[in-house]
Amino acid sequence: MKKIILTAVCGLLAASVNAADKLNFTDAAFSTQLGTVVSAPKVEVPEAAKPVKARTGSYVQVSGYVNLNGNGFLPGTTGGYTTVTLSGWATFRDSSGKVTSNNAYINVPASMWIYPNQYVFQTVWPNVYVQFYQDGKPVGSTSMSGSISVSGFPSSNFVSLSGSGYLNGSIYVEDAQ
Repeated sequence: MKKIILTAVCGLLAASVNAADKLNFTDAAFSTQLGTVVSAPKVEVPEAAKPVKARTGSYVQVSGYVNLNGNGFLPGTTGGYTTVTLSGWATFRDSSGKVTSNNAYINVPASMWIYPNQYVFQTVWPNVYVQFYQDGKPVGSTSMSGSISVSGFPSSNFVSLSGSGYLNGSIYVEDAQ
């Protein structure tokens, strides 16, 4: 087995020496001789894809006026701690009126101590997630938040609270193309 491997190695060495003898290193045409001995296949480079144009946009401030109302009961005859659920509807838009929401439902609890014949005043902080549209197409959604003061006067064991204020938010809107 060793003889076979040794014979193969010697044969390859002799073939490479023979190929080198055919090259004329002193001739001016040496470079053309190299081109005939070794030639690389032609490589085609595909065309680059056209760049995609980036879309631009900006943040838009959106706001809306909210009216909240709610009713609750006083615990016992001397009053106490209670929770009144306040709710209302609002539409939000930007200053141009182009970016608008549908009617959004706002529902927020107000917990407080209430006593009979004593004026009630409470601040609530609604936070509602709203979908926005521009030219009838959805542009995204954002959170609308703010503070609203509600007040009322209890009668017997019943209290009615109401108040209004603005909720604000910001949403990123892409420019029309």
